Amino acid sequence: MRTSIIIKLTLPICLYFAFGFNLCQSKSYSDQSLKRTANLGFSTKIEQNKLIVSKVVDNSAASHAGLLKGDNIRSFGLRPLADSLLVAQSQLNKWQAGKTLSIKLQRKENMIDLSYTPPAKELENIEGVNSYYSSVTTSQGHQLRTIVSVPDDGKTKKRPALFFVQWVSCGSIEYNPKSPSRKILADLLKLTSRALIRVERSSDGDSIGPACHELDYDTELDHYYQAFLKLANHPQVDPAQIVIYGSSLGSTLAPLLAEKLLADGILVQGIMIQGGGGLTHTERMLAFERVYLERRPEVDPETIHQQMNDRIQFQVEYLIKSRHPDAIAKDSDAMRKVRNNILGMDQFTHYGRPYAWHQQAAKQNVLKAWHKISRPVLVVFNQFDQFETRHGHQIIAHMVNRWRPNTAKYVEQSKVGHGNYRYENIEQAYKFENGNNVTQELVKILADWTNSIQ
Repeated sequence: MRTSIIIKLTLPICLYFAFGFNLCQSKSYSDQSLKRTANLGFSTKIEQNKLIVSKVVDNSAASHAGLLKGDNIRSFGLRPLADSLLVAQSQLNKWQAGKTLSIKLQRKENMIDLSYTPPAKELENIEGVNSYYSSVTTSQGHQLRTIVSVPDDGKTKKRPALFFVQWVSCGSIEYNPKSPSRKILADLLKLTSRALIRVERSSDGDSIGPACHELDYDTELDHYYQAFLKLANHPQVDPAQIVIYGSSLGSTLAPLLAEKLLADGILVQGIMIQGGGGLTHTERMLAFERVYLERRPEVDPETIHQQMNDRIQFQVEYLIKSRHPDAIAKDSDAMRKVRNNILGMDQFTHYGRPYAWHQQAAKQNVLKAWHKISRPVLVVFNQFDQFETRHGHQIIAHMVNRWRPNTAKYVEQSKVGHGNYRYENIEQAYKFENGNNVTQELVKILADWTNSIQ
């Protein structure tokens, strides 16, 4: 049986949600707190100060309306683009389902007007799983879409759960069978028979709040914290048996979230991470730069020494002193060159996030958080990770086991890259070429460990 629920939530017993709605003697609940966003049928990218259509989905409403890849969007919704293309892009991505979208675009030398009514995004559909959609309103007034998915096994009692903390890049975390990272989550909940708790960032899905380029680290951490407090009281979740799972840079947020909960006297059952270590954020970003310089074929090895010295100076000004990259670029010609060649940094964002996100992350004492949390820990490192280091992962397991013997487990996946693809060699991994998807290996590692601590 496959069920995705946003309008009706059927439970046979009297329950009360922390969100404030009463299901006592009631078989249904209509969640209308958040409207469904539209399935636009196309995606965009910002290129040379233009909002460009980067992909049009075949047989979508957008394709039937005549939109083509490469079109330059000049306005939409009967108004010019916002002063910031990032703002315009986020507004477009939040377009409400059923609302007519009028677009003025430039195609080569021609100006074209088109309009269509995009349908709502379909609810996720996971075989053998029920997904319950609701929302959390934070103390800042941001509304976050929440999804609690449980195996459709007929059980109505509270069950152990996984609370997912996602990677740095923005985008919905609703299930998509074509996405290996989303499939990991679906397969994991089946193998563990746990509930899977997800919170859409304020920038993504149906959520309402700061866009991706505005959402800083401290706010994101607080969003997870507030959502955890409420979702731990979901009718099908046992609040005493919740494991936090952090993926990629979500691995840094995971222990900080557990530490924040611990201050309230709330103990999580355990923490497992993959793709993000226990180093300071400044060390992590310098490691990214080192890998970037070493593995690019066009880089002269003899120049790496000075380039790293320059990048260290830049990152200290940027992350430790919290200066704006453009201001640092004015310090010298060397700083200008670095500013224009920092991995993942563009004119306005760093890995799609505001500069403040990284500056706040650099102030977080992640290792201190690991020290405080006296819970079982699983650390998974992929040997050919294109960003993170082995040492950054090992330090978590080594330090935790020094403080609390035999409570941390370290697992290394051979020849596997950051996104859980296996490559023949490190050069192919850095180019993301000829990789084989081995996500099922990670799922088994995570599931076996999670089941072992029940």
